[in-house]
Amino acid sequence: MRAWVQEAFGGPGVRRLREVAAPAPGPDEVVVRVLAVALNRLDVLQRSETVVPGMSLPHIAGMDIVGEVVETGGEVDGAMVGVIGLVDPVVSCGQCRVCTDDTPTYCHDFATIGSTRDGGMAEYVAVPARNVLPVDADPDDSETLARMAAVPVAGATAWRGLLGAGRLEPDEVVVIPGAGSGLGAAGVQIALARGATVITLVSGESKRRRALDVGAHHVIDRTGTADWVEDVHRLTDGGADMVWDHVGGDFLGASLRATRPGGRVVLSGTTAGLDTRLHLPDLYQPGRSILGHGSYGRSDMAAAVAGFTTGGYAVHIDSVWTFERLDDAEARLESNDFFGKIVVLGPGLAPRGEDR
Repeated sequence: MRAWVQEAFGGPGVRRLREVAAPAPGPDEVVVRVLAVALNRLDVLQRSETVVPGMSLPHIAGMDIVGEVVETGGEVDGAMVGVIGLVDPVVSCGQCRVCTDDTPTYCHDFATIGSTRDGGMAEYVAVPARNVLPVDADPDDSETLARMAAVPVAGATAWRGLLGAGRLEPDEVVVIPGAGSGLGAAGVQIALARGATVITLVSGESKRRRALDVGAHHVIDRTGTADWVEDVHRLTDGGADMVWDHVGGDFLGASLRATRPGGRVVLSGTTAGLDTRLHLPDLYQPGRSILGHGSYGRSDMAAAVAGFTTGGYAVHIDSVWTFERLDDAEARLESNDFFGKIVVLGPGLAPRGEDR
């Protein structure tokens, strides 16, 4: 089969399109023909260094996969062949206490498809059968496939951060940074569907207009303001009820200051850095809280998939690319000049409309 194989750490050139052996399914696994795979920031980060412990080279990236089951392992019902499904990238034993508690990322056998296991930047990928969530899709409908591939990681992470850990209520005000990213765009739609008032943060006038177009109530362009925290207080007359911080680093301290007394920050990511400094009076004197996102489970994934695939939440796609143009798709991701998810189709499929 053909696959984009990473053989070293460095720039785009370390990942090359090669012929490699197709995977064989383990006893509890299936082989999936990849129909579409959406890009995530991790795909680019781990090209330069080992971000997730346990990653090894050579490696095939790609976490957000939609595909067709073409082969089953010995312990899997053969009726799964032909099923179209989204792939949950979180792999665990499925039997220990943390797995039965629906917190699989705490499992001693935890692995990630596309990071510590080979992923979807290939013609075929082997995954546990229980990780396939069946969906209703035509394997030749590239537009629908792209929308579905955009769901798993961003959808489940946003659902968990906002509604699970964050417990966002309909009458609350929430601040969501990076509204142009796939994760931020998913969060905006979930918060809007919940009935919350949404303040988003973007960089640049074009993204500000796009964020307003997709329904955000207020959009702050960080390139055009001296202090976004002050802007939030002005818009809310005292601060937001919640900031969903999927950025981390020094942004966390500003997130705290953007909330009202008694408000909360849900930390769901660290793309801006693994460490931070806090002015502790900003935390304890106003009675604010910082909540860890925690493990998203299969129930979170199922809820997000149901919401995004049935029209409950809107899916925003920036662009769709052919399999052979993965390098160009990643270059667009690295440029930050995008809004929504960037999707690469499986071999033999072509985007509708403007070709990429």
